[in-house]
Amino acid sequence: MPAQPRDENIFLHAEFDLHALLCLAKRLRKRACTCELSQRPIGGSFNWTIVLSFDDGVEWIFRSPRTHRAYGIHDDAAALLLASEAATLKYIKKHSSIPVPEVFYYSCTKSNEVGVPFILMSKAPGSVLSTRWQAELPGMPNDDTKSAQYLTQEDKEKVMKQLGAITAQLLHLRVDKIGSLFEEEGSYTVKECLSLGHMLHERCTFEEICRGPFDEEQDYYNSLLSAYRQHIQYLPMLHHIFFAPVPLPLEYRSYASYLSATDRWNDFVTPVPRRHDPHFHKRLRGTPTSRSGVGFPIRHHDLSTNNIFVDNDCNITCIIDWQFASSVPVSELLATPGMPHPRDQPEPFLVSAFRAGVTSHLEREGETINPSVLEVSEKVWHFVRLTDMDALQDYNHFAELLMSVSKKPMDIPKLFREQYNEKSISEMLEVLAADDDQQSDIARRENEYFSAVGRDREAISRKFTMALELNRGFIADGRLWRWMEDALASTHGPNGS
Repeated sequence: MPAQPRDENIFLHAEFDLHALLCLAKRLRKRACTCELSQRPIGGSFNWTIVLSFDDGVEWIFRSPRTHRAYGIHDDAAALLLASEAATLKYIKKHSSIPVPEVFYYSCTKSNEVGVPFILMSKAPGSVLSTRWQAELPGMPNDDTKSAQYLTQEDKEKVMKQLGAITAQLLHLRVDKIGSLFEEEGSYTVKECLSLGHMLHERCTFEEICRGPFDEEQDYYNSLLSAYRQHIQYLPMLHHIFFAPVPLPLEYRSYASYLSATDRWNDFVTPVPRRHDPHFHKRLRGTPTSRSGVGFPIRHHDLSTNNIFVDNDCNITCIIDWQFASSVPVSELLATPGMPHPRDQPEPFLVSAFRAGVTSHLEREGETINPSVLEVSEKVWHFVRLTDMDALQDYNHFAELLMSVSKKPMDIPKLFREQYNEKSISEMLEVLAADDDQQSDIARRENEYFSAVGRDREAISRKFTMALELNRGFIADGRLWRWMEDALASTHGPNGS
């Protein structure tokens, strides 16, 4: 085997046998294959990729998982995800016209000639949608050289209608259980569910979680709740502070207002322990269910603009990254995907376009969708965002779910206050508090933070923190930050200075 220079960009993420890889590709396609050593691997949250080139201009993608602990996916879990994604892609390619990469070869472990787990697949044609899907907010910095490439509302509607038609195809790819697909001796079988809610954020390490496969959708939703509860008790909460939703751009009049709100939110949460109220998950006893037909369709659990490719006319050319895919209840599949990220609440015109794509495709085949299933799908969207912890505003998702059950606005802070004196709640508070960082460490980080951003911001943050401690129902959401901006503008001028 020829010696390989280890200081090249291509080995940034892992050591592997490039010569063996190129020989494998040549053997599979029976054409000479090369790889540019200076190319820098494209690194995503869970995988890294490089491009292989054949002498006739065809390009393949070599993709390998990133299993560093920082990404929350361990080696064993990564092997399962890789095997399931390969099986899912082959199944979809065989049974539909949905544009997905073609899988040529895969190995789930590093016990192979290349030395790392990997998939060899076709390269997605077109350009990634994220380069053209631009949010609109006054004052938001844009690259003027690319402004002509950004999608108009009509373009976005076209993309969503196509996603609706693709979803209609997925409705027909049904299996008998809820779980993830695997390939065994040329046939496909459903095993444990590898969805984001079961695997991400190191949930893959939870042995107590039932991951199926599930015969009933209620059991599937209950397993997501179980994973969510254990996450609250044992894993870091990061930005998930229930009574302090993270600001979103569309909540504010301008991009400058949004940036100001994010500064104040960061100031406010710096002294706040990163934990949910311990009785929070108790209010999520009911789960949204709605049976529709026999079997469970396949769903892409991470359908973002980063995973969709389009041509110059906004025709979808490929959908990639199916590693967390699984079969799901029909109502979950029919939930309008958020854009540009799954956590983003779809705007009404996007919802309408997506549903139009679903219904028009089905009508051509003489089928219809029960409106009640679409109604449940919106509840499911909030439920999944919340339990997957793939959201920025847990409070708002919880409020929407509670409203769907109670059919009227509820005083959520009051509901929480009424349970603070329960023995089980106080005991759990003590357990969670024991996991908090030492006060000296918290004080040190606070001092470093406010030394950098300004002591005047610290004073305001302290007042809000005091309000939170005195009032369990204090909600630090967009209303607070907009009011504060207006108050400072009226006192000190528009810049608050």
